[in-house]
Amino acid sequence: MTIELDRHIAPKTNSIKSVEIPMPKRYELSNGTEVFVFNNENQNIVKVEVVFDKGGTVYSPKPLVASITNAMITESTSNFTSAELAGKIDYYGASFETKATRDYSSVSLYSLNKHLSKTLPLLQEVIKFADYKKEELDVHISRKKQEFMVNSQKVDFVARQHFTQLLFGENHPYGKFSVIEDFDLVSSEDLIAFHKQVYAQGKHKIYIAGNFGDAEFILLDDLFSSMKNMDSQFKAIDWSINQKEEKYTFIAKEGAVQNAIRMGFVGLKRDHEDYNGLRILTIFLGGYFGSRLMSNIREDKGYTYGIGAAHSPFKEESVFFIATEVKSEVAQDTIFEINKEIERLKDEQISTEELITVVNYLQGSFQRQFDGSFALLEKFKNIEINNIDYNYYYDYINAVKTIDVAELQKLARKYFEKDKFYILNVGNQ
Repeated sequence: MTIELDRHIAPKTNSIKSVEIPMPKRYELSNGTEVFVFNNENQNIVKVEVVFDKGGTVYSPKPLVASITNAMITESTSNFTSAELAGKIDYYGASFETKATRDYSSVSLYSLNKHLSKTLPLLQEVIKFADYKKEELDVHISRKKQEFMVNSQKVDFVARQHFTQLLFGENHPYGKFSVIEDFDLVSSEDLIAFHKQVYAQGKHKIYIAGNFGDAEFILLDDLFSSMKNMDSQFKAIDWSINQKEEKYTFIAKEGAVQNAIRMGFVGLKRDHEDYNGLRILTIFLGGYFGSRLMSNIREDKGYTYGIGAAHSPFKEESVFFIATEVKSEVAQDTIFEINKEIERLKDEQISTEELITVVNYLQGSFQRQFDGSFALLEKFKNIEINNIDYNYYYDYINAVKTIDVAELQKLARKYFEKDKFYILNVGNQ
């Protein structure tokens, strides 16, 4: 017996009735370091991530030091050359991953559980004993300078660099960006000093997902309890915002085929009462494939392959932005159409049908974000790093389920004021 599907009828959807997000098991090393584990005995790949509070670029003593220290930490150590270290990690089918955001940095190990006794010591090795040899730094700098020069010709790269500076000011930690000359100012001594302060003895926590139980914790404690875990002392950071008065900025890139457009404003902090509402409103505007901006500027006008809007939080601030790349000759038309869609959200209530579509999309997306131990680890790490709790997620999904069209229109009128938007246009005039 075969069942014929009527593909003109959408499948039935169900609202999330309740949410229960698992908590990790909390351990503590002999030196007091906190360890959080999402144990999954059926997942033999283990991720061990050590997160350092003040390894982000806002703490960099001079441009590029924080990011290069993080990027090169797995190159070589005082005990192993680059070739030796790479050979050992490859032999066991493991890998390292490094990350330096504006607010924090991390070093991760991915390994099979059965090889942890061999690979976990290598993670400890790079965190404690990375040595930043001058010849390796020279190679790294040469490669990164070439990448930087190539990227500097791309309008999207230039737009990403300059946009946060427009919003926060050139001296704000989130507004600074590097220039080509900064590469020549970085020395091995800079990296060694920053590594010692942040990685070898700085404040950190350990996050683990995969097949990791009590036996593996004993190994972790043997290796990492000897590390110092102290609050790194840096000069006080000035978080005051100093925006330009001019709302429209054009940066010429002669010969550019496309223009990069960014529009937005300083968003809401996570603890603001309208934070979740603005996040949801952003989805209607440009947060999924059927959004207002995609429907108009991609599907109807054919100006771009993609356009999106997002409300992106940092630890201390957040940014609401719209981003796209379009042919240079339609750049101004695109800005006009973006403004038109923003005004529509203010002037016309969203239809019930569109509301149901987006609410269903958001509920499905929310559930996928917590699928598996690695995903759970990322979500828990997010609340730990930003000093919030799981109410952050519970409040969001509750807002998704309860928000109505009147509230969305009210939020659009409150936050989508035309004179609030900064506009950056990079490319041909």
